[in-house]
Amino acid sequence: MSDTLRIAMTALACALLAACASSGPSKPTLAGIKALQEQAERDASGGRPEQALASYQKLANQLPTNADAWFRLGNAYVRMGQPEQAVDAYQQALKIEPKHAKAWHNLGVLRLRQAAAAFSESAVDANGNDPTLQQQSTQLVDGIARLTSASDGSRAPAPTSTDAGRGP
Repeated sequence: MSDTLRIAMTALACALLAACASSGPSKPTLAGIKALQEQAERDASGGRPEQALASYQKLANQLPTNADAWFRLGNAYVRMGQPEQAVDAYQQALKIEPKHAKAWHNLGVLRLRQAAAAFSESAVDANGNDPTLQQQSTQLVDGIARLTSASDGSRAPAPTSTDAGRGP
């Protein structure tokens, strides 16, 4: 092979590599997004929360201005026992759509659970050291329990788990 041909082939290969590197990731298609959402829903309803969370994370990344994608991601975080990440996802949904009622509801439920846990810890830590604080904290835990059980008559409400949309 001549030096000229070798230089030309090398230049062509470099040009092709540069073109591949600069093309960036492909944009998601409607069909791809729909398939990802359906997979996430199957994983969530099929008892595969880790896979559902991964799919909902991809969905929120592909649709960063879609409040429902962030709402579903928040629900997935709740199922995985990651309340701080769920709060962040619900707040992102609310930045996009300030009147997203279910995101507000789930955020409120999570905040109540966090408050109850904090007051419970306060009551335990104040035991023997500060009887007034222990009593106040215990009363607040009881009050939150009554408040949350009033919404369904038996137990603290779970965040809405509808991933397919906003239905109850």
